[in-house]
Amino acid sequence: MNTDKSIPHNLKPNFKLSFLHPKYFLTWLGMGLIYLCKFLPYKVIILLGRILGSLLYGVSPHRKQIAKTNIELCFPYKNEQEVLYLLKEHFKNIGIGIFELAIAWWSSKKAIKNLKVCTKNLEVLKNIDKDQGVLILIKHTTHVELDVRLMAEEMKLGGMYKSQSNEVMNYMMIRARNRYITGAINNHQARKGIYWINNGHKFIYAADQDYGKKSSEFIPFFGVDAATITLPERLSKSGIKVVMANVRRTPKGFELEFHQISDYKEENSVLKEINDNYEKFILYSPESFLWTHRRFKSRPKGEEAIYPQWKSREKRRKRKREARR
Repeated sequence: MNTDKSIPHNLKPNFKLSFLHPKYFLTWLGMGLIYLCKFLPYKVIILLGRILGSLLYGVSPHRKQIAKTNIELCFPYKNEQEVLYLLKEHFKNIGIGIFELAIAWWSSKKAIKNLKVCTKNLEVLKNIDKDQGVLILIKHTTHVELDVRLMAEEMKLGGMYKSQSNEVMNYMMIRARNRYITGAINNHQARKGIYWINNGHKFIYAADQDYGKKSSEFIPFFGVDAATITLPERLSKSGIKVVMANVRRTPKGFELEFHQISDYKEENSVLKEINDNYEKFILYSPESFLWTHRRFKSRPKGEEAIYPQWKSREKRRKRKREARR
């Protein structure tokens, strides 16, 4: 057991007998079927994913509305037909991403290597002192699990995950990620991640979502003011290097590209550069960015809410908050 708290380490998830409860039957069945997909040719996974995504498009009215609102805000020049096409392609990519879990979580190193076409600008990381910590920013894509796995084959990485309400899914996710991530923490343990970075380790983090006004500044994102978490700028100000990684799927496979963010110069300079790069990376393959997240949930003072109220979701969240008290 690792007793040095400065060294990133994984917590071993414990199997519970409660996981065998009938309410988890569909979870085990679904994940079992996804596991089998790792034996399929990648072209078949793409085909199955697009079919599943088309089905999800028809049964996800709330997520579809959120994604449509985001696309219309970020691409005001697109007409209704173009927005609809991108929206449908996005859901097809969500379907592909579900099947890509099989590759990310359970495929061999050789299979992962075969998916990778090239890695660009890796020297950005090699040129940083080996004893200096690095915050590596990624974006939320429909294939984000595979993105992390591809990056983990290049270097030793720590990372953060959001705990799932489904305990079986949570168990399987942590167990799978422990195979290739060193230093996996949940989204309530950010201080531990910062501590590891300050002790010279590489840590991946997605800074492209709305984490609330309290820890954010409003920075333009595709021309729309978006609550942008200040953590990367605070770390840059303290001397930590910030690097952005872009992973995109091409017809031939996956490309990885790294880009170093300029050191802190003035207030919001780092945050503006980060959002500018997120925009550039998203435009390479906009259909694979996770538009179903409420990126513009927090609004500047005086501005009205952008998204329609999702009553059933808010009720579930309220019950969870009350259960934690």
